[in-house]
Amino acid sequence: MNRLGWTRAPEQSLAQWDRWTALAAAVRADGLDRTLVCGMGGSSLAPQVLAATTGGALQVLDSTNPAAVLAAERAHDPARTLFLIVSKSGTTAETLAFYRYFAARAHPEQFIAVTDPGSPLQALARARRFRAIVEHPADVGGRYAALTAVGMLPAALLGLDGRTLLHRAAAVDLARAKAFGVALAAGVGSGRDKLVLNPPASVGALAPWIEQLVAESAGKDGRGVVPVVEDPVGAVLPDMQVVADFSADPLDLGAEFLRWEYATWALCERLGVNAFDQPDVDDAKKLAREELERADSVGAQPAAPLPTLSPDELRRRARPGDYVALLAYLSPTPEITAQLQAVRAAWGQALGCATTLGFGPRYLHSTGQLHKGGPNTGLFLVITADAAEDVEIPEQGRTFGALERAQARGDIRALLGRGRRVAHVHLARLEDLHEVLTSSASS
Repeated sequence: MNRLGWTRAPEQSLAQWDRWTALAAAVRADGLDRTLVCGMGGSSLAPQVLAATTGGALQVLDSTNPAAVLAAERAHDPARTLFLIVSKSGTTAETLAFYRYFAARAHPEQFIAVTDPGSPLQALARARRFRAIVEHPADVGGRYAALTAVGMLPAALLGLDGRTLLHRAAAVDLARAKAFGVALAAGVGSGRDKLVLNPPASVGALAPWIEQLVAESAGKDGRGVVPVVEDPVGAVLPDMQVVADFSADPLDLGAEFLRWEYATWALCERLGVNAFDQPDVDDAKKLAREELERADSVGAQPAAPLPTLSPDELRRRARPGDYVALLAYLSPTPEITAQLQAVRAAWGQALGCATTLGFGPRYLHSTGQLHKGGPNTGLFLVITADAAEDVEIPEQGRTFGALERAQARGDIRALLGRGRRVAHVHLARLEDLHEVLTSSASS
């Protein structure tokens, strides 16, 4: 399939903007004053950028951690919430689980689906009488969809000036954007394969969106670029190239989306990889399904431990040019994020290398492709914890905690299958997070 539909997205979305603003007005007229976007990867990150930048009444749920699901439910009255269910394929396991959970707590007219024509989600939305079904362009991959309905319908729901945002995107200097990508590739060729992203605070949420775009597009065939977001150390190492040239104007976000899409396409062409596939993502999904099937067949019997390293062994396996990736299957709250950032800083300073932080299963749809398909330079520290309170997924006969555990084990198996260096720490108490993991970095 031709995956270049995103190159026409500004013009096509301008043509549909009035339709989306009318839909948003009808939603508000019905008293739905908050939007919860349920999606993963490209389906959730662009709305997250827009909401974080503007402070609007829109939240994103992209975690199967039970505490995160409960927090999304308790943040606002479900009866006054619009649920935007976004999945290009219409089969994304996490997104459908979110739908099943909230469908038991809200009315059908509170749901809008964004999905490919003919997808299982489209059929489900018709059968369950959703308020609306908005088509995801079939020729646009999820991570290149920010300027389609994936990002622009949330923009309309947020009350943003989408016309200006899209007009500015359409005016991007494409040749300059491609040249930027070529320059990034040249840096990678000279050994600077860690890409430090430092946007202004006003558009800081743009960095995780770029992280997904670059990592999932370029990280394959043993090649790739490691995006570094919110680096807690701030040291510029020899294997890093730093990008701080961003517009601070929120209405330029559309232009930034398109600029980075063209730059990433050019980067991947120079690296000799396909910018539009993600061959190593499905492996972790398959292994997670196997873990769920095993758990369904044996019940509460614990799974056999996986042959991972200890954190001390992981630290001793470090080589020049490596990076440390903290992969946390925890609720992505500000408090937990701050603790993990401190752990990340301790590891980065101890090893003198770049570090990254990803929350599972969010990162599986973002940097997960790079972890398994990119260069074997990652030191992967997977962190799990017992859930204080678990939550049943209606119609599926399992809990979000079981789904999260299966996803963590599936990804560990996928990493081990690629010969990656992986440590796994399971915490009985979240309070032990900082002490356990920082001591491993410095011992």
